[in-house]
Amino acid sequence: MKRTTSSPVRLAMAILGALASLAPASPPADGPDVRARVLTPAKAAAGSKIAVTVEMEIGPSWHVNSHTPSEKYLIPTEVKLATSAGTLSEVRYPKDIEKKFSFSDKPLRVYAGTVRFESDLTLPAGATGDASITGQLSYQACNETQCFAPAKIPLETRVSIAGSR
Repeated sequence: MKRTTSSPVRLAMAILGALASLAPASPPADGPDVRARVLTPAKAAAGSKIAVTVEMEIGPSWHVNSHTPSEKYLIPTEVKLATSAGTLSEVRYPKDIEKKFSFSDKPLRVYAGTVRFESDLTLPAGATGDASITGQLSYQACNETQCFAPAKIPLETRVSIAGSR
């Protein structure tokens, strides 16, 4: 025996199909494509100075505001670092780029692609063991159509300290 679909069921299926065709072609992004890591030498001599680099990777079609944004209301990108041994210099921020977006009347200062923030760690002459470096990278990521809430990425690494030089 052949089974047929009733009229109300066919109507409901037709409505669902029509509604599905009205859905936006590209749904809003699930979240920004932003990653970060701390780059240091694995070992350093006591009494030496080493480079500490925070590398931020911003995915295609995304950007973050620079450390010195164009407008006061924009959230700046900021790196904060601390160490268990020695002293860290102030973070040096890279040059931003100016880019015009459809949602802004004037170009904005932003970072895009791979961006590096630099600092120097000076270790004491008598230091031993490990120096831990911790901190966070704060930013607000946007694309051409939307901005996400400000976010923070925790940062952490260790440097093994060799005998004094």
